Amino acid sequence: MTESLGAYPAEQTMASIESTPSIPFTSARPAGLSRPAPIVKGDTIGVVAPSSAAQQGWLLRGAKAMEEAGYKVILDSDIERFRRFQQREDERRAANLMAMWLNPEVKAVIGGTGGYGAVRLLPFLDPDVFRRNPKAFVGYSDITALHLWLMRRAQLRVFHGPTLDDLFPGGHDTTVLSLLSALSNPRPDTFLGEDIARCVRAGTAIGRLTGGNLSLVQQTIGTPYEIDTRDAILFLEETRDPMSVVDERLLHLRAAGLLRHVRGIVFGQLSLDRSEEDEFEDFLLDLVSDLEVPILMDFPAGHEVPNLTLPLGTEMELVADEKTGWLSYSEDALAVAEERPRLSLV
Repeated sequence: MTESLGAYPAEQTMASIESTPSIPFTSARPAGLSRPAPIVKGDTIGVVAPSSAAQQGWLLRGAKAMEEAGYKVILDSDIERFRRFQQREDERRAANLMAMWLNPEVKAVIGGTGGYGAVRLLPFLDPDVFRRNPKAFVGYSDITALHLWLMRRAQLRVFHGPTLDDLFPGGHDTTVLSLLSALSNPRPDTFLGEDIARCVRAGTAIGRLTGGNLSLVQQTIGTPYEIDTRDAILFLEETRDPMSVVDERLLHLRAAGLLRHVRGIVFGQLSLDRSEEDEFEDFLLDLVSDLEVPILMDFPAGHEVPNLTLPLGTEMELVADEKTGWLSYSEDALAVAEERPRLSLV
């Protein structure tokens, strides 16, 4: 790396206006994000359809995996409905999501699949529905839009993890086991990613875990639900995009001042189109190496297998040693069982 790594004029310009953000309510961090209750065997898991239509066979396979683990599954009635992405249908999908959330039988909610469309629901969602009824919500990829919205607008901890159509029955799928551990144990005693993740800058850090799919993270910039990266460990994953697009997205995060105060960076699975540049990783790290924070690559979360479940909004410890690294819980992500909140309809 060269000495020019710290000289990004756009970020230096942003520093002069950081104290006067254009959206006032993004400047103050909530006192704390609420913890959903852990699930227990026999509970019902609601499966929602905020994004693309899911394939029936994959949904049934995932439902079988959850049922084998001891849980009941309820599917959104529109989960296979063809998407037109018109306002009328956006309102319908938003209403379905809130109805599933308010169902007293449903103790946790998981996305059916990713794809596209979740961001279109946000104008039609009522933050109070989620804030007053904290439940675990899981997904990734397009679900990132809902994750970041729920953290900023409903002050709720969420989980970056598989959608239902990713799950396989049999009891030995690492993705399923990680999901069940994260949703049933307030503070799993495990080193997530150890011996799989790769250290590119050694060090340790403790901070709130946030992030998700890079393209959806970028889309929050300038919105009322802009990602809060202050004192955070930033997790990013991406799929299919060429190097130039990922490069542009990271540059946008820098220009917006959203990388300046992170405490660590974890790059998840980056299943990218690398035809533009064989040495893509050098370009990626060139954009963050001057931040002097621990950095991991190849963390097992994202669009490949396994897809470990991560508690966004929860304080985690990032350890990057000479070769590998991991994330571990520094606090509870879930409420203890006796604190299981009651459903509120008001």
